[in-house]
Amino acid sequence: MQIIYNGVDITSEVQPTKVLNMDNSGGKPDRVDLVFADPEGVWSKWNPAKNDTLQIVESGFDSGLMYIDQISQSAGSFGLQALSIPQISKTARSQGWESVRFMEFATQIAARYGFGIKTYGVINHLYDRVDQVETADFVFLAERCSLEGYALKINNESIVIYDEAMQEKNAPNPELSIIRESDIAGAYVFTNKSTDIYGKCIVRSQTLKGYIEGQYTAIGVNGPTLKRNLYASNQAEANRWAKGILRSFNKHMITATLVINLNTNYAAGTTVQVVDIGLFDGVYIIDHLTHDEINNQTKLTLRKPLEGY
Repeated sequence: MQIIYNGVDITSEVQPTKVLNMDNSGGKPDRVDLVFADPEGVWSKWNPAKNDTLQIVESGFDSGLMYIDQISQSAGSFGLQALSIPQISKTARSQGWESVRFMEFATQIAARYGFGIKTYGVINHLYDRVDQVETADFVFLAERCSLEGYALKINNESIVIYDEAMQEKNAPNPELSIIRESDIAGAYVFTNKSTDIYGKCIVRSQTLKGYIEGQYTAIGVNGPTLKRNLYASNQAEANRWAKGILRSFNKHMITATLVINLNTNYAAGTTVQVVDIGLFDGVYIIDHLTHDEINNQTKLTLRKPLEGY
């Protein structure tokens, strides 16, 4: 394992007692939690500070450049928590765009932090108007992605935006991505829930040209109707956003949590095949995972891909 702090490899100088690498498929920043044995208060002398950089490399897994977000100290130990976003990106801001395409404001936000941007299956939609109102940049961008059915992932000074439905269609690697019941360490939970699951979404918008009501209905899903008031400039936009909003809720209808032996080949946003469980066998996408380097375990949170949207 390599532990790199502010660009310096400190692996040989520390004794980690907790190393958690948390990888999210989108919507939330990735995270690293570290705790070191520190009986002599060495870390206090090093004087770590928020927004210092941290990177963990282990067995093919690379956390990418992370930014210190939280510092803690207790008897005989010292803790660091780092996120894939810098502190300044949490600042709420307001900005408006007129006649703007999706990639224009996404690229502007990435450039603000010196980040690169990669997209997969993203349509460069044109919007009549877009408003960011007292919202942090990445929170705002994640919300805009969700309307379009996209996921926003931030890793190693790069913004990745991808079409979730397209990603869910990727077949699991038959050699690396099969999870059998015998692979699971201890208890596991599979859940098919009804709370916050909707059969239909309606997006209502009042424009200068009149009232617009867009909607999308999920086939085979029994549930109430979700209603949202948003500024959509045309019918197609309102319909598309109704679909994206419905997906953002319903994608967590069928989920699973389980623990396996440490496997750094797994990454959030990729598909796996679950077998030998029974009722819940099938293809899942990794919503988020935690690689526990000290206890040699990987905790997976999975969700079943949606059909049709």
